[in-house]
Amino acid sequence: MFEIHTLELGELYLPLPHGAGLLHDPIHAWYVTDGKVGILVDTGMPDVDVIKKRLNVDSRGGGHASLREALARAGATPQDVNYVVLTHMHFDHAWNLDLFPDACVIVQRDEMFHSVDPSPTQRIYYFRETLIDLLQRKRPSRMRLVDGDVDLMPGVRLLKAPGHTPGMQVAVVSTQKGRVGLVSDLGDHYRYWYPADPAANEAPLRFMAGSFLPGPIRTESEANYVGSMQRVMQAADIVVPAHDWRIPRQMPRDWFAVPPAADKA
Repeated sequence: MFEIHTLELGELYLPLPHGAGLLHDPIHAWYVTDGKVGILVDTGMPDVDVIKKRLNVDSRGGGHASLREALARAGATPQDVNYVVLTHMHFDHAWNLDLFPDACVIVQRDEMFHSVDPSPTQRIYYFRETLIDLLQRKRPSRMRLVDGDVDLMPGVRLLKAPGHTPGMQVAVVSTQKGRVGLVSDLGDHYRYWYPADPAANEAPLRFMAGSFLPGPIRTESEANYVGSMQRVMQAADIVVPAHDWRIPRQMPRDWFAVPPAADKA
């Protein structure tokens, strides 16, 4: 059985429409270990200077320093990471790969192709350095392309879940309390998974009870996006989205399907 450590890597400060202020968007990754093998699910974003230069937005954290510090808080170093699972290749999830030259990076083939020629609305989210790093890795020992669902090892299953991107994948990890779906940006806040629940959504959509709300940044149809969410929910006991402040910090110690309160979203 595995333990999962949430790694807090920084924040993006994104302007809201009509001058309504800034959205503080937290950046998370996860370190998964059974004491023998180390798996990093996503690798976070660049540092402040790169974000400002590329996107002209402010941020906090990011880069090598934040990732090293977060791993240290989980009792690990970059050298302890044997596998890197990229849920997708957007800049805030797939930077810092050069910290792990000896790890095997696992990515869906469709995601790799999409990073070469993204949907126009997603061009801004793919940074070429990530693609270059992957192409330069020795295959299959340092980079593995997968097609569809795959068992990485006993207790860790990767589900292809197109929605946010064509090659989105979700890691489903077995722990002593059950299976955790590290859903990343396939519904990156609890409100997308539980739209009618007032604990998950400060403006609950009662008419959506028992269903899912697709995220606004997506390449797939609403039906395909929701279908991926349904598959993940069937395979996992709880889901952990990437950009919600309220996710559990260490699993299975912290365990809940719906966050206790909607203090921050």
